[in-house]
Amino acid sequence: MKKEFHSKGTYVRLLCYLKPYWRRVIVILLLSIISAFVAVLPIQILGIAVDEIRMADRHANRNVETTHALSLPAQKANMSGDEPVLKKKYSIPVAKPLLKMSGYIHNHWFLEYNYIMVTLVFLASGFLVLHAISSCISLAHGYITSELGQRLVYDMRNQLYGHIQRFPLSYFENNKTGDIMSRIMNDVNSLEQAIVGPVITFITDMFKFFWIIYFCMKLDWQLTSIVLFVCPFISLCTYSFGKRIRRIFRSLREKTGDLNALIQDNISGIRVIAGFAKETEELERFKHKNYENYFLHVRILRLVNTLRPAVDLITETGAVAVICLGGYKVLQGQLSAGTFVIFFPYLQMMYGPITGLTRFYNQVQRAIASTERVFEALDTPVELQDAPDALPLPVVQGFVEFKHVHFMYGKDKEVLTDINITACPGQMIAFVGPSGSGKTTLTKLLPRFYDPVKGDIFIDGYNIKNVTLHSLRKQMAMVLQETFLFNDTVRTNIAYARSDASDKDVEYAAKAANAHDFIMQLPNGYYSIIGERGVKLSGGQKQRIAIARAILANPRILILDEATSSVDTETEQLIQNAIYRLIKNRTTFIIAHRLSTILHADRIVVLENGRIVEAGLHQELLANNGLYKKLFEMQFDTQEKIKPKPETETGEDMKNPEPVIDIEELRQTMEW
Repeated sequence: MKKEFHSKGTYVRLLCYLKPYWRRVIVILLLSIISAFVAVLPIQILGIAVDEIRMADRHANRNVETTHALSLPAQKANMSGDEPVLKKKYSIPVAKPLLKMSGYIHNHWFLEYNYIMVTLVFLASGFLVLHAISSCISLAHGYITSELGQRLVYDMRNQLYGHIQRFPLSYFENNKTGDIMSRIMNDVNSLEQAIVGPVITFITDMFKFFWIIYFCMKLDWQLTSIVLFVCPFISLCTYSFGKRIRRIFRSLREKTGDLNALIQDNISGIRVIAGFAKETEELERFKHKNYENYFLHVRILRLVNTLRPAVDLITETGAVAVICLGGYKVLQGQLSAGTFVIFFPYLQMMYGPITGLTRFYNQVQRAIASTERVFEALDTPVELQDAPDALPLPVVQGFVEFKHVHFMYGKDKEVLTDINITACPGQMIAFVGPSGSGKTTLTKLLPRFYDPVKGDIFIDGYNIKNVTLHSLRKQMAMVLQETFLFNDTVRTNIAYARSDASDKDVEYAAKAANAHDFIMQLPNGYYSIIGERGVKLSGGQKQRIAIARAILANPRILILDEATSSVDTETEQLIQNAIYRLIKNRTTFIIAHRLSTILHADRIVVLENGRIVEAGLHQELLANNGLYKKLFEMQFDTQEKIKPKPETETGEDMKNPEPVIDIEELRQTMEW
């Protein structure tokens, strides 16, 4: 069952990722405050300039001696009594200090020039300077914000990847690879989209909003009240649309993970698709998944495109009311033209953060839908982890003991029941039995890919639950039937267990695995790229690379899942020789598909339905007339019967031929 997330809790949890970078956050907030303050000042300068021009125009047309408190110095000298003051002009908060500075500059440096012209040039210069300061602050703000955003993405992606690496194998068996990749890559990016970009922009807009409210209240509280009256309607509209958008974004992220999984599967299995001529069917599957993504994107865009006009209609309604009331006040002399000129741009700037809230809410909802998927993975418990008092496992001799081990997947039927096995250092223990008898599961318990539900496993007397996973697995190596190689060079794949290995060590391991000769025939020898999953190599070549990797790791305990079941006879012999070198002086557990490969095992354990039904040497088990003898005779009788038929046989008789094993070669192997 999926864990339920609440947007508030999710967002608070996201903000916790900022904690290590609180100093940068403080710097960003200070820059936001300064940037918001500086951004609203040029509008006031524009209003002052309008009032100055209007005053000059009125003086010139009417030719009357009407002036204001900061008139020309020559006019001041000729006037007697108190100077008239246009108080409405001083309702612009920055008017008085700026006009005083302008008068001072005119009196001391530009007395011979017209005062109005000096004032306008001064105001224009101030306008440009403020914009330059705002641009510089925005530049610094952008640099710090971008770096912080990428750092948060870096941290979360590292945390998520490290957590996923500790998941039990069952997680990867139950979840699609493409979906896991989508969480690590696409969904993690939403952290920046949720915090850094929108949040910083939102904070800056809010500071700007409060500065504008402060200045607007000083200009005219009635017009400001009209502006504020429509804000709750914008917020309500935004909230109602945002809830719907979030639900769709959650579905979209899941569908994107499904699409990524399909692409990953089809690219990995392109040979199978081509081999069975399934291109058309797979294209239809892709179209179906792609259409689901298309449909959800269209729904989101429709909601967003509906929300924006609705918000714009509300804001324009407020703007019309301001124009009507503000215009009336100007005509009645209750408001100066410059103040009205300021107020209308402030109106737009005030609604900007409110409409920006819409954009912010949508981005946050989209990001939360993604981060919930990330937190869903982060909250998945790591079932297999070191005990609080776990100690490093010292270098072991290889004495392994299974004591009354039981295991089941989930709450289903028990897969292993009361398993008791003892392996001494250097012994080879072979597991045989019908398909589904629990052979592979048993070997997965040793490196703690899973833990038994009952019972314990000991190595040199140490319970493997009480030692660190790293120290346990460092003393083991696995060679599996389905070899996995990285899309890298041959050398890198061989040296994977020992990244500090020298070229000489790598070459020695390759020679011991009978891989050196074919490696040297590759275009760049040991530095040849082998493609994804070793696609450029044959099955036998990949197996020998895997054996070389295990030889170089020099483990004390070795796990082999029969590596020769799907190769030709010549390659099988090369692999067998390499395996004989590999298992020397190591405790080895081998899953046998071809019984010919385990005839000389120190102990053969026969499993059926998760239980040990027989155990002993090859000859002893044959003499018991039990399941092992039945399997042995069935395998060799089949091989005898499926020899190539004479040329006179019909093609119908040759359908579905089984692999052929040379019996004489088998006898030689048995004698070995």
